[in-house]
Amino acid sequence: MISSMTGYGRGSSSKDGFTFIAELRSVNHRYADFSLRLPRELYSLEERIRRQLQEAVKRGRVELNLALDEMPAGLRQVKVNYDLAEDYHQALQLLSSRLGLSEKVKLKHLLQMPELFKPGGITLTEEQVWPIVSAALQEALDQLLKQRRTEGENLCRDLLDRCSHLEEMVETASHCAEEAKEDCRRRTEQKFEELLAGKFEETRLLMECALLVEKMGVDEELVRLKSHIEAFRTNLTGSDPAGRKLDFIAQEMFREVNTIGSKAADYRLTNIIVELKAELEKIREQIQNLE
Repeated sequence: MISSMTGYGRGSSSKDGFTFIAELRSVNHRYADFSLRLPRELYSLEERIRRQLQEAVKRGRVELNLALDEMPAGLRQVKVNYDLAEDYHQALQLLSSRLGLSEKVKLKHLLQMPELFKPGGITLTEEQVWPIVSAALQEALDQLLKQRRTEGENLCRDLLDRCSHLEEMVETASHCAEEAKEDCRRRTEQKFEELLAGKFEETRLLMECALLVEKMGVDEELVRLKSHIEAFRTNLTGSDPAGRKLDFIAQEMFREVNTIGSKAADYRLTNIIVELKAELEKIREQIQNLE
């Protein structure tokens, strides 16, 4: 079943004291585009992460936020910025002296100063953490894809209904075109009668007949339009991503409808063409959400 390009997924995985959390958000995009936010310690995994995403997502912009939530106690390090602590201590002593304060600078005062402590750097190997990261990422992907499929099913039902509506309007357009041809025939007979009565020039009559016949000829366009609608339905209900192909088919349908509209000399057929264009515009808007 075809999928939408919008969705959200979250996954987590824990092992050997590590806990990783992965969050995925996807939105519409012409191609497959991935934006990764990783902890500095996991930069080496970027290529593996992209490959895992590419295998699951064929179209759409996907944003990944991967966080290292927990790590083994032996790897946790906190460093003290001693130089900054000494500067703070001297500055506080000077301030106390300038203000004539008797209170001495204590540790509790220094603890209120910013940036005295910072996490120490850690080195993680790919073999150590990749299985855990991959499991968290896959859980997030599963949720994301499930949500995209659910929304895709809703879009698919809506588009199938619109295809049926298009077919009804095309059928009506076919009847109108036939009626327009009959009206053209009657007008031509009337012109011949006027010609026989000496009220019409033969050359002008022939030119007008040729123009009318050319304008009335929309049978080929209607046949192609029906074929495009059937191709649209076939691709829509297929198992592979078809958003780009559906967009191309919709463009072809627009082209046929525009050609019919340029030939339409009957107000009833013109009204149907307007409705067809409006429905096709809605279809193209929906297609932009499909993978």
